[in-house]
Amino acid sequence: MGDFLVNKAGAKIFNDTNKHEILKVPVLLNEKSKGVIHQVLCLGYLGGQREPIITIKESSGEVVAYRLPHNLYGWVANLMGLKLEGVDMFPAKVEFGILKDKASAKIL
Repeated sequence: MGDFLVNKAGAKIFNDTNKHEILKVPVLLNEKSKGVIHQVLCLGYLGGQREPIITIKESSGEVVAYRLPHNLYGWVANLMGLKLEGVDMFPAKVEFGILKDKASAKIL
C-alpha cells in the first residue's frame, strides 16, 4: 500500500493525516465580515482520530484535500448524515471564517 490514494474528486488522501494542511480560515472582525469562499467538492473523515477533511478545487484548478478546524466536526457530521439519507450537498461553494474564536462554514 502506498503513502496515499487519490479520491474520486482527484485529491491525494494521505495515510498520515498530518500530511494534510489545515485549511487557512480568516478571522472575521464581526458577523457582517465576509470569509473565504472555496469550491468544496466533497468532505469526510480521515484516520483513527476521525479528522474532518474537505476536498476543494483551488482557483488554479488543482484539487486538494485539507484538514478542517476541529470545531467544524459537527458541521461535517451533519452533512455526512444528510448524504447517508440521499442528500448530497456537494459540490458547492462554502464560506469559511472564524468569529469569536470559533470556525464556521456556510454553504452558499
